[in-house]
Amino acid sequence: MNLKNYTSSVAVDLTIARIERLLVDVGATGIGKEYKAGVVTALMFRIQLAPDKPEATVKLPANVDACLNAFWTDYCKNRGPRSNKTSEDFKEQATRTAWKLQQDWVEVQISLIRLNQQDAMQAFLPYAWDGQQTVYERVRDCGFRALLPPETNTK
Repeated sequence: MNLKNYTSSVAVDLTIARIERLLVDVGATGIGKEYKAGVVTALMFRIQLAPDKPEATVKLPANVDACLNAFWTDYCKNRGPRSNKTSEDFKEQATRTAWKLQQDWVEVQISLIRLNQQDAMQAFLPYAWDGQQTVYERVRDCGFRALLPPETNTK
């Protein structure tokens, strides 16, 4: 598999600390972590997305399970059924890769913000979190109807 950060050896804690520092540098005022089975699955942070507006909470996930599934599928495809590894053998690498990709994404978004190519709202809106779900999840769950033109949105 030839993917960015596929073989990252950077510890997850270090990558998450780097992301936190980037977020603080761009105005995040509070950062928390969500865990599943002892593994960080998302960072939540408070940031002002638009001037003169209250801060919003943003939930930035790292989908380790999807990364693990991709690694396992690739391994099985290339190694055949007689392999001696299990999907769990790829868990740590999947975690490192998923978080390293999030770090890269955050770095690019912050660069675009600092170069006036976008504002924080454009960068983080899909991940704005209301305590239950992100904006993206809400739009996805309603079948993406919110993206349709107004005249078709009511049908």
